[in-house]
Amino acid sequence: MKVIILDGGRATRLPHSANDLPKALVKIGSKPLLQHQIDWLEKYGLTDIRFSLGYRAEAIVDYLKGKYEYRIEPRPLGTGGAIKFASKDLKGEFLVLNGDILTDLNPLQFIGNFKKTSSQNQILVCKCQNPQDFGVVEIKENLVLRFLEKPAINDLKQNPNQFINSGIYILSPVVFKKVPKEIFSVEKDIFPQLAADKKLSSFLYEGFWMDVGTEERLKIAKKINKYE
Repeated sequence: MKVIILDGGRATRLPHSANDLPKALVKIGSKPLLQHQIDWLEKYGLTDIRFSLGYRAEAIVDYLKGKYEYRIEPRPLGTGGAIKFASKDLKGEFLVLNGDILTDLNPLQFIGNFKKTSSQNQILVCKCQNPQDFGVVEIKENLVLRFLEKPAINDLKQNPNQFINSGIYILSPVVFKKVPKEIFSVEKDIFPQLAADKKLSSFLYEGFWMDVGTEERLKIAKKINKYE
């Protein structure tokens, strides 16, 4: 299965660590974040990787040394626009990974579960006790019902254990070919509509997962033994 890694952002939440670097090249231990993701995917035989690039794309292209495919956005397109641009030549479903995610998930289990469902689109969800910074996903029998972006504190107190959007998806290119816009968000413009149409399933993962897109979370990641 083709993998698209979204590495086009400006790393505005990493003003000190990224500085003038793209987020993908910020080091965790001895390797940049991008390399941790490559090593994780290739461990499970997922070597058909394409990078969606934007800010400081040339630095990432230099690092890749021609080993992997890439697409460079002509301008910032948003997460949905970036996926649409990077996947426009694809015929079958593909795996999408946000560029600031670390996990020990076996992606083959995620892919295997997807193939057992009738859904053409699936997201990986994780449990989270403090999901203020993430999008909360309401699910029933593995079907995504709706999304709640960055819920209020009072809402969380009533239901503290929430499922969050992990930033890892399996998507059909058909979804994006139906969108006339070039600049849009997959989280706000695509997923809610797929959920309303009952065309988005979920896969729950309860192992290690973390978003390292902020200085605080990056600092935590650097203290984890396997990332030293």
